[in-house]
Amino acid sequence: MSGAEKLDTIIGIADQLGVERVAQEAKDLRERLSEGRFFVACVGQFKRGKSSLLNALVGRAVLPVGVIPVTAVITVLRFGDHLQARVRFATGDWREIEPNTLGEFVSETENPENAKGVTAVEVFVPSELLRHGMCLVDTPGLGSVFAGNTAATREFVPQIDAALVVLGADPPLSGAELELIEETVKQIDRLVLVMNKADRLTDDERAEGRAFAEKVLRERLRRDVPAVLEVSAKERTSIGVRRDWGRLETTLRALADERTDVVRQAEARAVPRLRGALLREIDEREGALRRPQEQSARRIEALRQSIGHAERTLGELDYLFKAVQDNLGRAYDREAEKFLREVTPTVTRDLEHRIDADADADAKHLPTLAMEGAQALARQAVESWRATMEPVAEKLYSEAVARFAEIANDFLRRVADPKDPALAALPESFEPKLRFRTRPHFYFTDMLTLASPKLGTRLAGITKAMRVAAVKMNATEYLVRLLATNSSRVANDFSGQVLESRRLVQAELRDHLQAVVSSAETALRRADEQRALGYEAVKQEWTRYEGFRARLGVHAARGTSADD
Repeated sequence: MSGAEKLDTIIGIADQLGVERVAQEAKDLRERLSEGRFFVACVGQFKRGKSSLLNALVGRAVLPVGVIPVTAVITVLRFGDHLQARVRFATGDWREIEPNTLGEFVSETENPENAKGVTAVEVFVPSELLRHGMCLVDTPGLGSVFAGNTAATREFVPQIDAALVVLGADPPLSGAELELIEETVKQIDRLVLVMNKADRLTDDERAEGRAFAEKVLRERLRRDVPAVLEVSAKERTSIGVRRDWGRLETTLRALADERTDVVRQAEARAVPRLRGALLREIDEREGALRRPQEQSARRIEALRQSIGHAERTLGELDYLFKAVQDNLGRAYDREAEKFLREVTPTVTRDLEHRIDADADADAKHLPTLAMEGAQALARQAVESWRATMEPVAEKLYSEAVARFAEIANDFLRRVADPKDPALAALPESFEPKLRFRTRPHFYFTDMLTLASPKLGTRLAGITKAMRVAAVKMNATEYLVRLLATNSSRVANDFSGQVLESRRLVQAELRDHLQAVVSSAETALRRADEQRALGYEAVKQEWTRYEGFRARLGVHAARGTSADD
């Protein structure tokens, strides 16, 4: 049986069973396979410039960009003869939209937490890069695809065929980005690594960052990795092809040349997964039909009690995580104080040297140059400190989650039953040590209301020495405020990641258990309906399930035969 025939079989059975999620995913897969389309997901941490990079690749500013997270939902860029866009909602319906209104559906500001219920966005672009089947996918920020921030992104993960991983240049590679790449490799083999915004660093800084990233990736993944390509979406848009941009486009075109193999592998990944989902559903429904109604009702009640026990267990863990939050806060208070003590004298001297160097060259604009210098020095110092402290924050988090995983795994071992299709669908275990499950939200604030030069620096008639001294005093005050405020924001951001990550881990277990009960209840309702129609209707239903299994390639009946 060909792949298309297998998908047709899955779609037909899913439609008959009313399993809409499986049917829709299979239909989407069949359509894109028939058209030879494959997905290259652009993934990376917030503020790496993913949307800008994709805009530059397709040659049009189709995706909104900004200084805050803008992508709330999956957005697919695919080839079209002319620019157009459409949005799909939770109901499954598509709606045509004007491309310039895309931000209303994908931005956090206009669609906070995806309140509009958008499940997918497609933008058709007349780009030569996309003409031969490649679809570029803009994703929510770091971890959203692979950690499962939303149901839509969780369901999209298996559809990714290749990943365009956007790294930063300063710091070159964070712990969170390493986690992202590890998760990506579990899904796919095709990786393209780029260091965006390369124009912001010197040649030496770029070379050092690239070498560091490649070394760490080889050691962490225990495999060869592609070279990190240095690119700048800004340069590509304003100047043209520079640095490694040509190599990036060549690499992506090479993927398009391999699309037959890529599409075949996508089919090979998807068919067994969708088939397995249907078999579990069939087992659940047949089990409800074969068991006495009272036994099924007791089973559902037992499942509900298990969920209640899990909720109580998760509630008890709140005390543990609260203690971790407090410890993290105190640890960061101490680290922030240490950071400020150590960095302030050095950065202040660097700022004074900058002001002295600019004093003769541009006296008129000296106050503004001094404030800009303070911003640059503070940003560099804080970002470097944040990168250093990131593993410390993750270590505190992983120690707490190790305890959670121990309790969760004990719970899963107690409720797991390989003979029960509902409970067999539960995950075997949670990883004993988990990293942050959410992206960092930190971004450096320039505190612009404090950046305006004070009146004393603009008075006429004062000497050059007095003016320079006044500029140094004002700029130094501003620098100290920047360091203190942003180091505090770093600490708060890591604390927030601990809280959000813990909620996601707990929500995953709740979701699994709720899905088990929902499936069991649906199966029991269906069984009651069949029993009400009489024994012949029940036998027909058993026969129908066996027919579904045979069409899916499973011929051995499970459980008692219809005639027993």
